[in-house]
Amino acid sequence: MRKVWLTACVGLALAACAPQEVDPLEEAARTCETGAGAALIAACTTIIDTPGPTQAARAEAYVARAGAQRAAGEVTAALRDYEAALRLDENHVAALLGRGDILRASGQLDAALAMIERAAPNDTSGRAEMLLARIAFTRGDMDAAAAHADAALARDNDMAEAHAVRARVRKANGDLAGARADYGAAIRFDGALAEARAGRCRLNLEENENLDQARDDAAAAVLADPRNVEALICRGVLQLRDNEPGDALATFSAALQQEPGNPEALFGHGIARMRTGDGQGAQDMNRARGFSEHIGQRYEQLGVSTR
Repeated sequence: MRKVWLTACVGLALAACAPQEVDPLEEAARTCETGAGAALIAACTTIIDTPGPTQAARAEAYVARAGAQRAAGEVTAALRDYEAALRLDENHVAALLGRGDILRASGQLDAALAMIERAAPNDTSGRAEMLLARIAFTRGDMDAAAAHADAALARDNDMAEAHAVRARVRKANGDLAGARADYGAAIRFDGALAEARAGRCRLNLEENENLDQARDDAAAAVLADPRNVEALICRGVLQLRDNEPGDALATFSAALQQEPGNPEALFGHGIARMRTGDGQGAQDMNRARGFSEHIGQRYEQLGVSTR
């Protein structure tokens, strides 16, 4: 779809330019399509702000910039760009899916569903089905979640995110072997997918097996996404098990920066404080018990003494 950029923008090259010179707009289009991070954002901004590119080219630039902004944690800016793309093309599939995914992640499931269902009939990538699987999973409809994940993988069996979602569904349904297989597939297709790494770390931790793999997965997940709370908690629990309370304290502190009321992070933080000589850690543990009555038992099941 983005190939429209080069076609649209090359036609705007100044006729007076010498053949050996690079047209800045053409270069911006190329970077907006294939670049990453700040360079992509700057290039797409050039496409958006320069008079001349077609509506289709500008819509693609808004979508590309939105993706880079969201990856950088600028969710509000990403949402604005998806909305701008939809003003140019109300049926733009990637913009509908991008905006829908942000709404889903913020808990606005009904609004997200409306966006994703609008995109689904024209989506050939399988991404709409994957997002529908996520929504169904969040709502506890495991049959629908499994069906949508299967449909996504029927479209693209190499989609790491769809394998990760189906792994969660399979784990919830008690199919641990199936979950392990899907997490493995997700990681083979995208070794930096924090969700899959964190999910497999948690599965191994709960089953008390492959703990070296769990440690590697936790480290890779946190490296890929330092804000991933599941990865941080899994890493922190492993650090407590390995008698590394100082490292665990830093890890649980990072998790609490993202989710201050998370009982697992709070309880682990309390244990780490106690083990580093800070008796006030007991307050964290008691606060966590107020959120989750059986959190201490849960930590014992994960191999961490709470005494």
